[in-house]
Amino acid sequence: MLGHLTALTLRRRGVAWLILALITLLAGLGIARLDSAVGYRSLLGERHPVVRELDAFVERFGGGLPLVAVWTCAESPCDGVFDARSLRMAHAVARAMEPVAGVRRVDSPATSPLVAPELLDLPRARRLAPDGTPVADIAALAPVALEDPLWVRQLVSEDGQAGAVLVHLAGSDSVTSTRVHAALVAALAPWEREGFRFHLVGGPVEFVVAGGELERSMVRVVPAMVALVAVTLIVLFRSVAAAVLSLVTVGLAVLWTLGLAGWLGWPQTTLSQALAPLLLVVGVCHGIHFLARLAAEPADRPRPDALRHVSMELASPCLMTSVTTAAGFGSLAVSGLESIARFGALAAAGVFAALLLTFTVMPLVVSVLPAPWLGRAAGSERWDALLGLTHLAASRPRAVAIVVGMVLALALVGLSRLRVDASFEDLYGADSDVVRWAETVGRVLRAPDTLEIAITPPRPDVPTWETLAVAGRITAALPALDGLGRPRSAFDLLDHLHRMLHGEPLPAGAAGAERVASMLRLARSEDAGAVGLLLDDDTGSARVTVEAVKLPQERLRATLAAVDEVVAGALPPGWSATVTGPLAVVGAMIDELRTTQLWSFSLAAFVIFVVVTLFFRSPVLGVIAVVPTALPDLITVGIMGLAGMPLDVGSAMVAAVVLGVAVDDAIHVLAVEREGRARGLAPEAAITDAYARTGRALITTSVALAAGFLTLTLSSWHSISSFGLVATVAIVLALVATLVVLPPLQMLAARRRLVPLESR
Repeated sequence: MLGHLTALTLRRRGVAWLILALITLLAGLGIARLDSAVGYRSLLGERHPVVRELDAFVERFGGGLPLVAVWTCAESPCDGVFDARSLRMAHAVARAMEPVAGVRRVDSPATSPLVAPELLDLPRARRLAPDGTPVADIAALAPVALEDPLWVRQLVSEDGQAGAVLVHLAGSDSVTSTRVHAALVAALAPWEREGFRFHLVGGPVEFVVAGGELERSMVRVVPAMVALVAVTLIVLFRSVAAAVLSLVTVGLAVLWTLGLAGWLGWPQTTLSQALAPLLLVVGVCHGIHFLARLAAEPADRPRPDALRHVSMELASPCLMTSVTTAAGFGSLAVSGLESIARFGALAAAGVFAALLLTFTVMPLVVSVLPAPWLGRAAGSERWDALLGLTHLAASRPRAVAIVVGMVLALALVGLSRLRVDASFEDLYGADSDVVRWAETVGRVLRAPDTLEIAITPPRPDVPTWETLAVAGRITAALPALDGLGRPRSAFDLLDHLHRMLHGEPLPAGAAGAERVASMLRLARSEDAGAVGLLLDDDTGSARVTVEAVKLPQERLRATLAAVDEVVAGALPPGWSATVTGPLAVVGAMIDELRTTQLWSFSLAAFVIFVVVTLFFRSPVLGVIAVVPTALPDLITVGIMGLAGMPLDVGSAMVAAVVLGVAVDDAIHVLAVEREGRARGLAPEAAITDAYARTGRALITTSVALAAGFLTLTLSSWHSISSFGLVATVAIVLALVATLVVLPPLQMLAARRRLVPLESR
């Protein structure tokens, strides 16, 4: 079919150019519609149950998704959080943020209510700087703030040397996160010019700032990738025109793919930032095979005839390699993370776009280029070292088996040591602002993340003291869990008021029912907003918020499982609870990634085996093609284990992707071998001929792929960098396996007649 498409394209050049131009114009219009998205919704999808739970929680309590700006007087021009400069700054920033769309509430040391004893020691809500100027009795109020459970380790550190402006978002959507973050940065800017230094933490910061870091790094990575791949093609083809033509062809494929995303309404996410460079590297392979095979055509053959011959010869293997590569990407569609599923679908579409353009645009351009521009006509016959290596491997199957067995045994040792416990730093890199800010905030104020628990009684009219008693049982157990810090609930606020009035703790349980009701009335009269953050009158629910840190993956999963167990054990019959908040969402993302890692590789391997088996009409050849391409994945993962390199978000996707890409070499070799057998060549001669005719393209595509993936190590995101490094190693190992492991398998199948001739 592809061969006929090339022939039709060459016969109807004008029509072909017109159709290609229209598709490209349509893609350009699609790119104009392309938006960017950040946040939990962009990764998990707005219909994911965890996202729905988080949004419902935020709506119920008016908080739960904080964006926090923290400053320390060790780094800023202030003597403490309660001095005039700090309070003036906090007042200005809070007032600037309050009217921003998407902001539910802003707390700061200058503007938030502080319940303090007044006349006759009755508590009354005060503000430390209601107009930006500290109140006259600020020295007396500061110690009160350092004892208030809603202030200390929230708005002010225990020593009074670090403070925070806490912005509560109205939802987890991308527009809100981006807008509020931009407004906060603008509000802080004048004070940064005066010497204040701020550390921003919270889910919105993590996605917006880290996403921006990734986008800026990709601006460096893509040109470097294009340059390195171009140099590789020029050196191996000895032709600038061939390199430019290959890159332009795949560049159009990238344009079409991004345009498709725009028309589908799929926004760009932090993950899809890697789509363009990945397609650039993978998509160029078809063009390399096309130009390499064209260079081997007889010099006296007319160019149109040569193009049609090459197209017919490559049509089946290129179609099959596209299907297998797309299967590798498409296997990511099993992911519960909407961003990964869409990434896999778009990458698969991009692979087929590159295939279509290779058999249309490339022949159209090549047909008008002078022959010398495409490089030397000397084909793969002169790759003597390559032929010597494959011949040696084919003639020494036992030696190859022993070496492969030893390497696999070592890889299995490494596999047993492999850590999938990637940490927060392993995702973004230790130099990321997001990581450094989180470390600073955790050191000077509080743990930078939060875990939220909503406790709901069976009826809204259940007495508040009963709900708080359940919350108390939960909060008593939570600090003992790994990664969790101080929990807070409405009981802390009421207990603080009770101590202020009566000098003793608030009685718990039924004994304190009357006191709880009294303190609750007092709290509502003085600061209804704070109570609303902790109690929901409509459902009778109570909120427990817990300081937390992002633990490595396995420890985080264990902690969240322990939280679920604690909550379930504390709930009376008929009661319910929801565990949510940023940390719970991250935990759900980790679970989805683990599922993706497991199923995507298995699905890709199965689909590739089925596709290759159907193509060659032989399950034996299906195994022969998959084995030398699965080995590099296993060996690469083993190397990671031996080197102590954890499996993170980026490197976890390598196995399925590389499996789909690396099998291409085996398909091209087996397809040419089948043609040789069909011409009457003996098995040994057919195998030798296959490597002679495909060797140049095998080397070129592998070097280009490795060079392209290697440039991803320039990314500021550690996960993208590790993806590039691991993929580079896997691609090199896949080439070695094709040259060393595949020939003995071919020879074994031929000598034992495991594959009927008609299937070859």
